[in-house]
Amino acid sequence: MAHIANHPNPNSPIVNPGNHDAIAGVLADPANAWRAEPRARKLAHARLRGSPQPTDVGDAALDVALERVMDTDDLVRTEWLRQGEIAADTVAKVNTPRGDGTGFLVSDRLLLTNHHVLPDAATATASEAWFRYVTDDGHPDPRVVLDFDPATCFVTSPVDELDFTLVAVAALADGSAPGKTFGHVPLLGAVGKVMVGQPVNIVQHPAGRPRQVAFRNNLLVSLDDAVRFVYKTDTAPGASGAPVFNDSWQLVALHHRSEQARNAAGEEIDINGAPVTDDTPERLRNWVANAGIRVSRLVTHLRDLDLPAEVRQLVDETLS
Repeated sequence: MAHIANHPNPNSPIVNPGNHDAIAGVLADPANAWRAEPRARKLAHARLRGSPQPTDVGDAALDVALERVMDTDDLVRTEWLRQGEIAADTVAKVNTPRGDGTGFLVSDRLLLTNHHVLPDAATATASEAWFRYVTDDGHPDPRVVLDFDPATCFVTSPVDELDFTLVAVAALADGSAPGKTFGHVPLLGAVGKVMVGQPVNIVQHPAGRPRQVAFRNNLLVSLDDAVRFVYKTDTAPGASGAPVFNDSWQLVALHHRSEQARNAAGEEIDINGAPVTDDTPERLRNWVANAGIRVSRLVTHLRDLDLPAEVRQLVDETLS
């Protein structure tokens, strides 16, 4: 899908992605960017990384403990590539009458994408999920094309809230659930899975092309907002709805949109500092970062929804 220009919910103010100084500060010293994180997130990250700390630990001692578990070496085991391939196999191109997007399985039967990719059941009915769409170079095409099944499950949240859609995917030709073949990405509600200055990797179908992964120049630059992350990882139209992973291939966010620079009044501005309008050409727009919806926020929202019993069961299976 194309970049969307809507603004966040005013009741949930997003960090100003046009704050070049803040972004530049993280990029200049990513190894130490985490030090400005809130105490609660530091405690959570230490716990998830196998170094639990007492809640009354001093700030200096907490930072010392985190220094021991924060990764500063860019070398990774080759199994990192295998784990990434497993995660990538859950990802599908979402082919809709409105344009291309990306989605990924979060259970054997349910796929997660953006609301602005699949805004309603009618659009889902007219759309397809292309799994294993990985080549266009003349080799045998391994893609598996499946219909959506919104009559079984269709749960969504508007663009200016959480911008997600959770929808059932039809069975494969042999009657099995898609996740039995492609796997699925667990929705983990824990916080602290990634810290500012650490990399986030996005598996996507940019511009509707075969599956690609962005894992360079990809640092998390802000998580000041309760709903969204801001990161520098590359995306393109068509990446909407892609999974955002930490470097352990745990899901941390649902890719939401690209962010333009803003002035002190919060207005989007072009590369010359002039306010952006509908007539501003793409060559003058100043895209400075990308934003994703936190998976922890999605999990909380899904747990609290009042849903029909059959849908509730499917959602609970996803959250378990």
